[in-house]
Amino acid sequence: MTQSVGGGRRVGAGKWGGLLRLGHFLSRMASVLFVGMALSVPTAHADPITTYRGTLGDTPVELALTYDSQYGGGMSGYWFSEAQRLPIPLELTPFWPDRGLVINIMDNPTLPAAAVSLQPFAEGAHVLQGAFVDLRTGVQQPLQLQRVMRFGGNQREAFEGDLLQPAADKQFYFSVHAVRNAGEDTGRVDNIRVLSRATGEVVQEVGGQWCLSPTGTRTLTFEHFDADSTIDFQVQGYSLNGPYGSVLCAPTEYYLYHPATQAYLRHPQLEQFAAEGTLRFAPGGQMEFSKQDFINYSAGTRSWDYYRVISPDRLEFIQSGEERF
Repeated sequence: MTQSVGGGRRVGAGKWGGLLRLGHFLSRMASVLFVGMALSVPTAHADPITTYRGTLGDTPVELALTYDSQYGGGMSGYWFSEAQRLPIPLELTPFWPDRGLVINIMDNPTLPAAAVSLQPFAEGAHVLQGAFVDLRTGVQQPLQLQRVMRFGGNQREAFEGDLLQPAADKQFYFSVHAVRNAGEDTGRVDNIRVLSRATGEVVQEVGGQWCLSPTGTRTLTFEHFDADSTIDFQVQGYSLNGPYGSVLCAPTEYYLYHPATQAYLRHPQLEQFAAEGTLRFAPGGQMEFSKQDFINYSAGTRSWDYYRVISPDRLEFIQSGEERF
């Protein structure tokens, strides 16, 4: 975390003030234009995600495979078993059409304990056959999966279905309901479900309009925004307010778990700060806020305000400070 080094005082720019202010203005306008373009880019060429379901012995399982168009092509995604109710990311793995695919289940980032072997393998296939492999013992269990839904891909492809999010904590895991009509550029999410890891039942549904991530399965971004042990998340809004009527994936919405109501609630103050500048989060519920007006180009410093996130509706101001750049 950035340490406070002062009281947030801004230093004058002297005879170079006019030029620096002009540079600041141009830099700020460029940043705004860039962000606007980035948030409004259509996702017609989104990497396709195909979800499959089957059983491993008597246990229902789900596999999501994402075609990653970068680095010459590869597969990633998640593995989910009803025995654990924990979506586990898959290792990004190169593949070649009509050949087999062996992809690690990253339950341990340095030494995964299991993998899925699919022989043969074709991206987007309706049926996949292979085995679940215990990498410690070499024992293999037969695995057959049926295709459930295909998200993204060609703009002509419509879709509607549920997509698990590759994150969880001790209490919950998460799913989004995603939809796109044929001919639309951007997939959207209209429902976020919070599910119990103990029972698999839905404990909360949040309705709204958000952008489906164009890359990978992570539409929700997870982090601990406050000091409690329950994971929180953020998501990008969806609206037809971009240039020429395009989709605008903004603003950022923050959802924090509220123990008193046992539900996730939006945090209006965090959303207001995010719309005005830059937010950084640190352990222990600390949040740091800065915006373009806090940058002093002549002194090479940037001011930050430090807060503690107390609850889904409350922030506590700590102090202001500066850092050099």
